[in-house]
Amino acid sequence: MEDDKVAEAAIQIFRNTGHKIETDLPQIRSTLIPILHQKAKRGTPHQAKQAVHCIHAIFTNKEVQLAQIFEPLSRSLNADVPEQLITPLVSLGHISMLAPDQFASPMKSVVANFIVKDLLMNDRSTGEKNGKLWSPDEEVSPEVLAKVQAIKLLVRWLLGMKNNQSKSANSTLRLLSAMLVSEGDLTEQKRISKSDMSRLRLAAGSAIMKLAQEPCYHEIITPEQFQLCALVINDECYQVRQIFAQKLHKALVKLLLPLEYMAIFALCAKDPVKERRAHARQCLLKNISIRREYIKQNPMATEKLLSLLPEYVVPYMIHLLAHDPDFTRSQDVDQLRDIKECLWFMLEVLMTKNENNSHAFMKKMAENIKLTRDAQSPDETKTNEKLYTVCDVALCVINSKSALCNADSPKDPVLPMKFFTQPEKDFCNDKSYISEETRVLLLTGKPKPTGVLGAVNKPLSATGRKPYVRTTGTETGSNINVNSELNPSTGNRSREQSSEATETGISENEENPVRIISVTPVKNIDPVKNKVKNF
Repeated sequence: MEDDKVAEAAIQIFRNTGHKIETDLPQIRSTLIPILHQKAKRGTPHQAKQAVHCIHAIFTNKEVQLAQIFEPLSRSLNADVPEQLITPLVSLGHISMLAPDQFASPMKSVVANFIVKDLLMNDRSTGEKNGKLWSPDEEVSPEVLAKVQAIKLLVRWLLGMKNNQSKSANSTLRLLSAMLVSEGDLTEQKRISKSDMSRLRLAAGSAIMKLAQEPCYHEIITPEQFQLCALVINDECYQVRQIFAQKLHKALVKLLLPLEYMAIFALCAKDPVKERRAHARQCLLKNISIRREYIKQNPMATEKLLSLLPEYVVPYMIHLLAHDPDFTRSQDVDQLRDIKECLWFMLEVLMTKNENNSHAFMKKMAENIKLTRDAQSPDETKTNEKLYTVCDVALCVINSKSALCNADSPKDPVLPMKFFTQPEKDFCNDKSYISEETRVLLLTGKPKPTGVLGAVNKPLSATGRKPYVRTTGTETGSNINVNSELNPSTGNRSREQSSEATETGISENEENPVRIISVTPVKNIDPVKNKVKNF
């Protein structure tokens, strides 16, 4: 089994077809077991994964077999030799996911003492300071590859447990949030390279998204943590945006993620690369189509509809945009244009058809939100004002695009309590939060001044990230990998025309900061060092 690909494929075949080996083919069984153990301990990461799953699938004494792998690997972990860590971390993660009753508890001490304190919270090597935001896989340092696998191990461990009784999920989510707040430099020692930081931001955002697929963890993800995860789709690194969007679409299209995660695609209106916007639009079309078809074929109760009906993405989108770190002044016309672009990016696809009077339903949702408060900061006047302003921009767009929205909504929308308070009795909010002049400016589509596109590479108040300049460079070919199969979006024509010239020959992944932005971390995000104290 010298060829890695052949070995991996052979193990997968045994995993899928070898259920009778133990009883019918004892000779093969006795030969196969040591090979699987060897691959789980010292094979490639893919071989290790397949070997663990194969043992779990075809052997009756799998507890004994997995323990014989888990115990020596967990005792021999050494962060000083990161190149020898990757396969053990893969095996340990999959073992704890497949057999949580047996390994969840011993894994907790491994997580606390090694994964977090020894590996993730230390930088043993110094990254190359070449300014690149992304490097090919073969150039990523072993230490960072090990850290990425450590983050995946945390997720697999939690997915195996499927409960938060020990509060380990809360601690993990705080750690992942800290990774995003610190831009991927968890230790904040500035020893890690920009490209390695990009890898770790992607790993952290993907991990939160993976945990959100398990209901017991989705419930404890705070709005702030959801927003940090969402903003990865506006990362300064093209490849981070691209891979994160692909992962997001893959989970949504399988109906694995809660509906609010579809709202993240609205932020793609800010992407400076035309093909990225086109890809996001295609993802929205596909996801909305799948959800509508599923509802038609599966009649369901109202509470189930809340998680599937695509129109119910509107409240999540409004709340997400109200907390966009770029949206700092609720009367700034340029910022409101960005908000309008993001809203229309989603609403255009939703409003293609007026199924079941959906236009009036979406209008009613925006109106109802104005009767609530922002559950994230219910007593902060500025926060609520921003929320109501986004509602008014949404109403402005819906009213201008559809004459059908003025009909009575067939049903009263239910708003998510995690994001909005219950409407107060006798509370009336008929104030208009955007002036008539601003309304006209938003609807006429007057082009923005050159160079203002919103902060595509967000100077996130959440992550403290600097913007980057889209400059002419020589690395476009290696840094921008465009999916040529997708047709450009038909929406946002004026925006695309104004930005198309600057999209040619750009080299996004070079570090060219324009200005230093002083930022205030998102409220309720503790200092990075405090994130690991409860593991």
